[in-house]
Amino acid sequence: MLFIDSHCHLHDSRIISNIPGIASRAGTANVRYMVSCATMEENFELTAKLSKQFPSIIPCFGIHPWFVDSISQRWKDRLEHYLLAYPSGIGETGIDFTDKTADRDVQVKVFEHHFMLARELERPINIHIRNAWDTFIHMLKKMGKLKVPGLIHSYSGSADMIPIFEKYGLYISFSGSVTNPKAKKVARALKGVSKERFVLETDTPDIYPYLSEPEENRLNEPKNLPAIARIASSRMGMGFEEFATHAHNNSLALFHPILEKKKGRE
Repeated sequence: MLFIDSHCHLHDSRIISNIPGIASRAGTANVRYMVSCATMEENFELTAKLSKQFPSIIPCFGIHPWFVDSISQRWKDRLEHYLLAYPSGIGETGIDFTDKTADRDVQVKVFEHHFMLARELERPINIHIRNAWDTFIHMLKKMGKLKVPGLIHSYSGSADMIPIFEKYGLYISFSGSVTNPKAKKVARALKGVSKERFVLETDTPDIYPYLSEPEENRLNEPKNLPAIARIASSRMGMGFEEFATHAHNNSLALFHPILEKKKGRE
């Protein structure tokens, strides 16, 4: 069985010195590709370099909603430059209204620009949504269905909303949070997603899964994706091999535009 980590952050300062080991361990665990998402202009170049150094790393470039206050006057030009220069997706981007002091209008405007690029460049988009579901749904209705599918990463919304997101061309990504036995809402969402629309992620180095060993203060790695898949398959009520095969095939379909271009450059 093969796996694809649909969302991680390999540029993170906590793990960047150990990327060769992380990539090696991922390969041993049959994690075929790792989709590494930049979060601000500052780490665009590092994300690009990692994708050139390691064929298993698929880059995404975007501005995370937590960091919209860091954007330069040329952020749109820089974002488009990297997207055109590399076989890549868009993200991490989105809206997060958890912090009530955050500038919501700026978050929405930045996200809308990413969404527009995803449609124009026909690239998959990696989306972060927290406590902003109504705003996101309103935005989808305004902007319309994506030509190339995107994903909502580490899904935390209700099962009831999933048909809406599938209708707009989105996949639903589940992280190590699905392994938390207390995460009833996530488990319900997992059971509510179509078998052709779920993918898996680690969100490395965060969201260490609930495994047999203590998870406190542990840094996550893509090598843990098969363990997440095994627990998630049980929570969904599907056999592990069938579940893993669906997750892998769904990820291939989602990231197909990037993979084809990346293979052409290798």
